[in-house]
Amino acid sequence: MVSRLILLRHGLTEGNLKGWFYGGVDIPLAPQGREALCRLRDKGVYPEVPDDAQFIVSGLERTVETLRILYGEREYKVIPELQEMRFGEFECHTYDEMKGNWKFDRWILDETGDAEPPGGESRNEFRSRVSAGRKKLIGLHRLKMWSHRHGGQDAVTVTVCHGGVIAAMMMELFPDVNGNMWDWIPEPGFGYIVEIQEGEAVSYEKITDIRRLGFGLMRLPMKEKEIDIETVKQMVDLFMKRGYNYFDTAYSYHNGESEAAVKEALVDRYPRDSFYLATKLPAFLAKSEEEAKEIFETSLRRTGAGYFDYYLLHNLGEDRTHFYEDYHLWDFVKEKKEEGKIRNFGFSFHDKAERLEEVLAAHSDVDFVQLQINYMDWEDEAVEARKCYEVARAYAKPIIVMEPVRGGNLVNLPEGPAKLLEAADPQAGQASWALRFALGLPGVLTVLSGMSDLAQMEDNLNTADNGKPLTKDEQALLEKVAEEMRSLPSIPCTNCGYCVKGCPQGIVIPGIFKAMNNRSLYHDPGAQGTYKWQTRDGGVASRCIECGQCEEVCPQHIGIIQELAAAAEIFE
Repeated sequence: MVSRLILLRHGLTEGNLKGWFYGGVDIPLAPQGREALCRLRDKGVYPEVPDDAQFIVSGLERTVETLRILYGEREYKVIPELQEMRFGEFECHTYDEMKGNWKFDRWILDETGDAEPPGGESRNEFRSRVSAGRKKLIGLHRLKMWSHRHGGQDAVTVTVCHGGVIAAMMMELFPDVNGNMWDWIPEPGFGYIVEIQEGEAVSYEKITDIRRLGFGLMRLPMKEKEIDIETVKQMVDLFMKRGYNYFDTAYSYHNGESEAAVKEALVDRYPRDSFYLATKLPAFLAKSEEEAKEIFETSLRRTGAGYFDYYLLHNLGEDRTHFYEDYHLWDFVKEKKEEGKIRNFGFSFHDKAERLEEVLAAHSDVDFVQLQINYMDWEDEAVEARKCYEVARAYAKPIIVMEPVRGGNLVNLPEGPAKLLEAADPQAGQASWALRFALGLPGVLTVLSGMSDLAQMEDNLNTADNGKPLTKDEQALLEKVAEEMRSLPSIPCTNCGYCVKGCPQGIVIPGIFKAMNNRSLYHDPGAQGTYKWQTRDGGVASRCIECGQCEEVCPQHIGIIQELAAAAEIFE
């Protein structure tokens, strides 16, 4: 039996549009709010609920109206303690209108939580009231669970209330999660799914209109030496047609051509509000603060997007993190967010969990993190994927997953591990196993897949559409596959290409490592041919001068110099 609380913030109101302090005043949804809720509902954003689901509202008109738009005419109960904070004399006024008013300043600057707006309630009174409402809500949900104890039906309670109320409840439900009230407040029309076991909250999922599969634009199809833009357009069209909308590129992907391809295949062909676009700033490639900040403007020009929905400081970890501090880029991205050129900012990360903890503690206001997560790296001592995931969850940060198939390594497994998966499900491709592992993790905003052709995209979309979580037996099977894989010798290259950009000799390091792994891990008799093809333009392993630039930027901490020497001996 599933036991679940769905906490939803009401839709957009005039108060949201005008930036009012408002809580006790009973105002309806704005026309834009109704339209947005209908659009999100029709896109399938909101979870389906059983016919006997329980519905609860705060009693204010905007919550009842939201419930009816999303779930139709349903009977509901009212918990008035779940109404928004009462701002008294400050209701329906903005911060700019009130600042300088001594009563307002006394209240807004109060750090004790005891100051009250005239005719309103203090923050502490608000929290106490919401806590009482939460207890009533949990009590009603437990009754629903109790009524289903013999039949095994799912127990679901949908509650439509307010942003501050949801934040206060989530802080009580998950006290071990780091973060303040603002971290928990959802946008109008969104909220959380909370899983309940034995009457206690055990996990949560953020409700968003971003589908769980994202299109990574790092390994686009090529035609000779250029991006095959017509195939990219077909892939974008298929992705959008199937209802998926998150696209991830970066300043340095395809030597900058990926961002240009995004403009031609996506931005110039679809309404800007129909997709989410992410790109990244690699500060470690810049020689100065000015040059680093110009990367942002270059990405805006290349993509023509006007703004970025998700903007990442790229590849934090080890000796790369200091560039973002040295060049004052944390403050820079916040400024761009205030200007409206960035909607959400975060960072991608390649390092140990302890270092991730340090970054999040220092920059807890980031909106999300991007982590390398797959079933091979979950317990890997070098990557610490599970530990990094747990740190991000502890800070209540939505997680974007990269490298779910480990740069393609998990779609061409050696014979032994491959047979284990085939025996469990002869119809399932190896990529689907890897994607399902990442897609099933709570707290994941989307899983990026660097798809290179239409066939890969079709396969990945089918897996994501299915939405079938791994069973406990399947999870155990993937653990066994990972153990067998770890027992085999291999080079943990994900083909990110960072090493190639700084190589003065133009050595095709990822291609060489692909040939090496094909030879040692997959026993590929064509490895020599792979090596010749990968190095056809002259970037052979023996050209290495041992300068070490590649090892400085490698997210996987590979001893590249040593591996290139071995490759030269084997293949040349």
